[in-house]
Amino acid sequence: MRRGLIIALLTACALAWTGVAIPLCDYRSPKTDLSDLRLDFSYQYHNDPYGSESRDISTGQFGIDYVRLFDIPEYGFDVSFENTMTVSSEDVLAYTITADGNYKRYFSTERDFFAYTGASLHSSSSFQKLGLSFNLGVGTGRFADVTPLAKATRIDDYLAKRGSLSNHLHPVDLQVLALEIGSAASYESLAALLGVIQEVIENSGLVKLGGLDALDISEITLFIQEEGFSRYCGWDLKIGLGYELLDPSGGDNDLLFLGAFDYALATTPKAQLLLQGSFSGPPEISMTNRIDITGSYDYFISNFLSANATYSFSRETWNGEPTDIHHMSLEFILSPVDTANVVAGLSLEYRPYFLEWSVDIQLAIQMDLL
Repeated sequence: MRRGLIIALLTACALAWTGVAIPLCDYRSPKTDLSDLRLDFSYQYHNDPYGSESRDISTGQFGIDYVRLFDIPEYGFDVSFENTMTVSSEDVLAYTITADGNYKRYFSTERDFFAYTGASLHSSSSFQKLGLSFNLGVGTGRFADVTPLAKATRIDDYLAKRGSLSNHLHPVDLQVLALEIGSAASYESLAALLGVIQEVIENSGLVKLGGLDALDISEITLFIQEEGFSRYCGWDLKIGLGYELLDPSGGDNDLLFLGAFDYALATTPKAQLLLQGSFSGPPEISMTNRIDITGSYDYFISNFLSANATYSFSRETWNGEPTDIHHMSLEFILSPVDTANVVAGLSLEYRPYFLEWSVDIQLAIQMDLL
């Protein structure tokens, strides 16, 4: 009943729309629940043909990257975990572990202001010991899952390109499709959902004579069921205080000043831009602090190929001496099946005391578990 009323209201607004496609970030879902778990493994081996053991190379790298984002009008939470481990032929182990979790409660379901509390954990082979802090503060902003509209737009593009539609669907029809796709869990079966989606498309008056065929329905099913595809938009800005239960440098526990921002933009179903940044430091903030900034851009080239460009900057300042790390990477990801990827990438990194940028070309295998 409620869904029928919403569809009726959308249809009543049809005359107010122009023929311009709906920007993905204009879509608002009452619930955002996104998660991603990725495993990375790469290995490089080189045996010097001249017998010089010092020139032999045997290096392996293993990584885990997990992100969970949940948001409803009353509250939300986010969890992230990243672990990178490198083992070389000299039995040298280098690792970095970062884990963050935050819970936020909105002051009003109609507004985007919230209070939050959370914890941060940092560990590295270069630290003296584990770093752990608890945080609380206030912020503003909200994220929205626009995946249902992105999938509806991809369905529309496919049908129009194949000739099953004489023109692209009206924005109101796209909104209705997104509503139904976003409510997939409420249907008794996938067949029931497909029946409703087929009805909406064929009632648009743009479908070729004879209606959608079996291939159209098959492709629509693949778009709806695609697990590794997600798009979201929004931003948030947080400021607060933290208390350092464990200092990774081995010093005294300190009160911390904290700040963070997140930004996501999906201009089209094929593209996703993400920006993240954080800042923390004790009362002597000019002498000791940490800054992290990361930006990434994903582009969906085809059903089997996508590209990702990433830049990250990290600065740790101890006793007024900054230590900067720059990292850039470009990856092309081939997905022969839904749960496994083959990645060809180029990465560049610059650390203190490097005389030049390090350059790595890698071929890696990834598995998506969620």
